[in-house]
Amino acid sequence: MPTPPADLTAVILAAGTGTRLRPLTETTPKCLLDVGGKTILARQLERVAEAGIPRAVIVTGYLAAEVEAHITTVPQAVQVTTAHNPEFATSGNCMSVLAAREKITSRGIVLCDGDVVLTGDAMARLAADAAPAALLLDRETVLADEEMKAVLDAQGNVRRLAKPLPPAECAGESIGIQKVSGMALPIFWATLEAMREAGDTQGYYEDAFQRMIHAGVSFRTVPIGHHEWTEIDDQADLADARARFAAR
Repeated sequence: MPTPPADLTAVILAAGTGTRLRPLTETTPKCLLDVGGKTILARQLERVAEAGIPRAVIVTGYLAAEVEAHITTVPQAVQVTTAHNPEFATSGNCMSVLAAREKITSRGIVLCDGDVVLTGDAMARLAADAAPAALLLDRETVLADEEMKAVLDAQGNVRRLAKPLPPAECAGESIGIQKVSGMALPIFWATLEAMREAGDTQGYYEDAFQRMIHAGVSFRTVPIGHHEWTEIDDQADLADARARFAAR
């Protein structure tokens, strides 16, 4: 049975240091940078509310107090709590996901990288998709080394997910927003715990997804147009986002 949006929790990963955006991020976490009069985090919470997701857990790390303070100023269309990753400076984002686990009581999560700005209804379509596990895929972007690329099987499900994949074999870029619900969610938690127990704390949640795929879990893709989103990694990305989303 599909997990309805009302039984999902958004998990927004906002623990990173944003080193490629310094000096802007020396005193401001990346998720609190302004894009068109709103912070990246505020924009994400708007999309969460529009998708009908009633709860969000913000995972903090770097400059956590600033994130906590900002949350109190954002209109609360969803119930927001925080979880802290004390290992944010030395671990991969898999540990940030695990930091949120004890706050999750819903049957599913929508997991979001905290540096993605998006418009439109893509998150709502992802939340409403019948598949237990699915991710937003941009099939229009020009793929290079930096992108998280996806190879699909004959049924259109993800077969391989990683950055170091030949672009010619890939269907598009996974933008860093995905749903894990139903039977897939306990498998996800168990996979992340196994990574931690093996000492793989530098890993990423996509590594867990790939292990799940190898174990037989299907990840469907939900399309998103290239004009509907951007990821903010550096100063050029930020300038582009501010130009593209100023009036949205």
